[in-house]
Amino acid sequence: MTVGADQPARSATGGGVARQAHQARRVFRLAFTIATVAALAGCGGDVTATPTLPAPTMAAVAATPTSAPTTAPAPATARTAPPTPFTPTAGPTSPPAATATRSLLPAATATRATTTTHAPLPPAARGFVPILCYHSIRDWEPDDGPQDRPYITPPADFEEQLAYLRDNGYHSVTAEQVYQYYAHGRPLPDKPVMLTFDDNIDNHYTVAMPLLRRYGFTGTFFIMTVTIGNEEFMTEEQLKDLDRQGGDIQLHTWDHQMVTKYTTEEDWQRQLVEPKRQLEALLGHPTPFFSYPFGVYDAASAAQVKAHGYKGAFRLREILDEDADPLFAIPRYIVNAHWTIDQFAAALTGE
Repeated sequence: MTVGADQPARSATGGGVARQAHQARRVFRLAFTIATVAALAGCGGDVTATPTLPAPTMAAVAATPTSAPTTAPAPATARTAPPTPFTPTAGPTSPPAATATRSLLPAATATRATTTTHAPLPPAARGFVPILCYHSIRDWEPDDGPQDRPYITPPADFEEQLAYLRDNGYHSVTAEQVYQYYAHGRPLPDKPVMLTFDDNIDNHYTVAMPLLRRYGFTGTFFIMTVTIGNEEFMTEEQLKDLDRQGGDIQLHTWDHQMVTKYTTEEDWQRQLVEPKRQLEALLGHPTPFFSYPFGVYDAASAAQVKAHGYKGAFRLREILDEDADPLFAIPRYIVNAHWTIDQFAAALTGE
């Protein structure tokens, strides 16, 4: 199938949203090979078919596969492509921090490390920051197909990865910290890593965040607002508590439509502007960062994201348009559930 073309229109009310969101999750799992050719090719996936995306008013530089992989990826071999050099540009200052209140979950045993120096780093000294992208954190179920399982990280494996990060001196950072580093040279802690979670799945709250806190980390959670409160997704109260615990909550569109498909201002309002207002009203502070559905973007759509009030945006590993503003094409690596711990470690170096 052409990814995105067959996604149903969704109403914002009633049980239809839950059914459609559940169906959409299946579509997302089948389609996440978009813009991750390098990440999944290293895991044995066949992601070579690349029809052009329809984008009537934009340069169509992103490519998508015509069908999802039909076999489970084999365990990955160490990736050899070096991280893409990042050219920072200037940007606005950081938003105010949220006010901390009572948490509904146990207190963390460690806190996020912070740097004590604020001397700006010159652009040449701003190196690679590993940014990892997770989806569902749960055990595999019998009906999870081979196309699903790479995106479903069992909790035991996730905990092993967190233990590796802790034992090797890594410190988690937020979208704002990464932005300040690339845009203004504000130093990060030693061995920074950004841990991101897409799609507002409920186990991000019930499984991922408790484990993150146990190991002294935090995460960035990219939310599709159409899913809030529906079955298998986080509720408003869970999102607010996640925020109180130090979770970094940002936007992933209203309903996961590719930004390169937007043709009218109404599209941008529905997918980026109104959901951003919704999140900010819910949390009580700005949410100025964005991740592209399927990792698909181009220079024109990146410029539109910027024009509609965002400070930065995150793609996946594959570069789809070298002309895009680097702050609106920050790379992430999808964590493949078939990785060994050595392959996980290789991703932290950009290999």
